[in-house]
Amino acid sequence: MKKLHMILAFAVALLTVGCYNDFDTPAPEKLYTDEDMTTLGLQRLDIADLKAQFETAFGSISGTGTNSDFSTTCTLKLGALDPEEKDFDGLKGWEEASKYYIKGKVISSDRQGNIYKSLFIYDGTAAIELKLYSGLFMDFYLDLEDMVSQWVYVRLDGLYLGNYRMMLSIGGAPSDGYNTAGRHKYYANSNLDDPKISSLNVFAGEKTTLEESDILDVDENSYKTLLTGATNIKSALGRLVRFKNIKVRYAGVKDQDGNVPTMIKNGSYTNPYPSWIVTDWGDAQFGAWYYWAYNRNNVRLYGSVMISYNDAAEYTSDPGIYTVRTSGYSQFAMKPIPKNGAVGTVLGIFGIYSQKSDFKGGASDYAQYQISVSRLEDLQFAEEDLLTEEWIQANTPAESLNPPVKVGGDDYENQ
Repeated sequence: MKKLHMILAFAVALLTVGCYNDFDTPAPEKLYTDEDMTTLGLQRLDIADLKAQFETAFGSISGTGTNSDFSTTCTLKLGALDPEEKDFDGLKGWEEASKYYIKGKVISSDRQGNIYKSLFIYDGTAAIELKLYSGLFMDFYLDLEDMVSQWVYVRLDGLYLGNYRMMLSIGGAPSDGYNTAGRHKYYANSNLDDPKISSLNVFAGEKTTLEESDILDVDENSYKTLLTGATNIKSALGRLVRFKNIKVRYAGVKDQDGNVPTMIKNGSYTNPYPSWIVTDWGDAQFGAWYYWAYNRNNVRLYGSVMISYNDAAEYTSDPGIYTVRTSGYSQFAMKPIPKNGAVGTVLGIFGIYSQKSDFKGGASDYAQYQISVSRLEDLQFAEEDLLTEEWIQANTPAESLNPPVKVGGDDYENQ
């Protein structure tokens, strides 16, 4: 297997050499094609079939990405296990993966800072997250205004397909560490932080049209079939989804009319919206927050704004309830959010955050369905439906202004 790695790495080098052989007048960067993959002796695999291999190996995505230990934070190595990996808890190998590559269109961008070290690609069968490095927008193209994308090729051999809270991704080897609360955390795979290392497996292809069919359109009627039940929800995870005519819904937080709608439940817990959230200082803590995320005094925290098709839903796992999750590092973190009840369109990557779920909703299902947008422009609400700065300044609770974190602290748990 080590010999095969060397042969493939040498082949990649041959494909790349000559592109920069003249320091003064470098040739254009090479854009890869299907023919290049054939030269490497690789066969194409649908992303849906790749994700199915994880469930074949571990039985389910539910309960296999808990983040609490390696035995239940599961990883499928794409290729043969090394001798030292064979006794590693939660790690299995799929040797046949060394023959394959996947190919997909870019459907996310980190240009505005909300999506971090992740690139999502879609091939018509399913979508998958690639855990890479920062500044991906400089290497992989997406223009949502003109609907232009770029093909990306991923040679699977030696990479790791991991599960984090029921979201599958491709990255490096499993890793662990301690958060700022001293809790030991486990991760099914890691980021390929070095672009030179990443470039051995991830190749930029030619630009292509982002078709309307590459975006899953959902509205107040179709969500009942498109985003309900295990089969439909799993097929949508990681996809670019457009939520049309969706309503902002407050819960447990005062709205523009002075009302405090009922808190929404997450299993036996309750969650407020809109809010910032701190998860890496012990148990999750929330604060009412009327911007897309928290960025004050060198403290940056995720913000959560609930959007809904289902006014009667009591739980975050119920059909028609989703959360727009925004990083404190995003360029639009401190932009005002819409008023309670405002109706608009949200375009973003559809995900789930849960240790386990039966996809049925209700008290026994702790799932939260999260939306990660690439751009402020993908949060389409009328200007008159946004809260004013004056209202926000007058109504933000004093305790929400200073979250329980150290200066310079960040909510890294969910990045």
